[in-house]
Amino acid sequence: MYRKKIAVLDLTHGGIPIAKKLSGLGNEVFGVDVYGTVAPEMLLELEEKHGVHCSKTPLPAGGFDLIVAPVHLDPASPMLAEARALGKKILSHHGIVGEILKGDPRLAGIRTVEVTGVKAKTSTASLLADMLSRKYAVVLHTSRGLEALDEGASSLIRRGLSITPGSILSAVDMAFAAGCMPDFFIFEISIGGTGTADLGILTTLAPDYGIANSTSLASEAKLQLVRNAKTGSTLLLNAGAKKALEAAKESPANVLTFRDPFLSSPAGKEPEPADFVLETENETESSASPGPSAASGARLRFLRRGQEIFSASLRPGYSISAYRTAFVAASAAALELGAGIESVVAGLEGFRGLAGRMQEKELAGIPLIDNSNSGMDIRSAEKALEYALLKKKDEKRGGIFLVLGEEAAQVCEGLPPEDVQGFVEKYGMKCRHIFLVGERMQAVKAKNASYAASLPEGLSMASELAGPEDIILSSVKCFR
Repeated sequence: MYRKKIAVLDLTHGGIPIAKKLSGLGNEVFGVDVYGTVAPEMLLELEEKHGVHCSKTPLPAGGFDLIVAPVHLDPASPMLAEARALGKKILSHHGIVGEILKGDPRLAGIRTVEVTGVKAKTSTASLLADMLSRKYAVVLHTSRGLEALDEGASSLIRRGLSITPGSILSAVDMAFAAGCMPDFFIFEISIGGTGTADLGILTTLAPDYGIANSTSLASEAKLQLVRNAKTGSTLLLNAGAKKALEAAKESPANVLTFRDPFLSSPAGKEPEPADFVLETENETESSASPGPSAASGARLRFLRRGQEIFSASLRPGYSISAYRTAFVAASAAALELGAGIESVVAGLEGFRGLAGRMQEKELAGIPLIDNSNSGMDIRSAEKALEYALLKKKDEKRGGIFLVLGEEAAQVCEGLPPEDVQGFVEKYGMKCRHIFLVGERMQAVKAKNASYAASLPEGLSMASELAGPEDIILSSVKCFR
């Protein structure tokens, strides 16, 4: 990887830190802005400060030793297609980040965890970091930002890093620059793994979706976590992810599984066997109702291969069904990594939910269910509305004022207006009023809707119309 001529495709989604690092390692690096979205001043800085040659147009692939491209890039993209036709070596962004991390002497003796999947990545990584921090020093990188944790307390190093594989390189540099010397790095990572993790966690593979101009599935890319796992590492996989379990049969890693505790199996079908299972004391009642009653004083039992290891009581104030995967995956991972039962129980019992992930708050004296985050999609909005309707019924509330939409269309591919149109047609009349956020939502038609330019504006409009007897539900796709 040294003194090679390398083209890094896609500077928009994590290619910039990769290009910088490869150049710093002595390679001749060309950064190709395949989407034409990088500001000219950034390209100039890459050239002058980091020695990265930049181009907004495709370059002849034949002159390069290595082509680096993200898994989601359209395979018909000119340089990628040419490189494939010429038999050039091609590495994913995940793969090249793995190679760089392997050569970083600063990481010697530090264990790393990578968390990927469709849902529950942030909550699993955050809860695991809390549990481990009660015994170890931890640096956590998620879509919420870069944090250092010690004895359950968190301090923010940097807000707003993306979870592209390239951002791991930035997170490592920033953590060491801040003086951190962690026992663990925990990385939330999109669409795959780097192959360097000591423990890789796959939260879910569903719902699946198309990537690379719909020529492949995200689930296939996420299986990098499994297929690239290093010898002697551990994989913790959702027992319902059949594709991952099949791929793991060829893995040199130690494979463990967990079962999502609140997902009922189809009638007449036995639940998937798993090494780790989390159950509620009154499983039938709690799995049937994800509403406020299930979040009030609920008690969980954790089983390893059928034997109960511990039980824990949860705080009220958030939807436990929204964290079902995180509870079992984080608990299993923490135990495997040596946190101890006491630290795991303390993490579960002290957990209050994450901001923007089905957390209950107040806004100007009005109950607020906060479900606005970067991973929010239309299914999440549906579940949030279901939770709000249950809360309305249980607490005899007035109406629901829904804030729905996107603050940035580029956040994980945005929230498609056609999905929102379908949502309001199906569920819109269950809400007193809907505030649609984002320019693209102006195409959505609904009888009881208004438009807002941003999440704060939408929340402000909702608080003006709603009263203390009502509920405000916030489901906006945004950076938090």
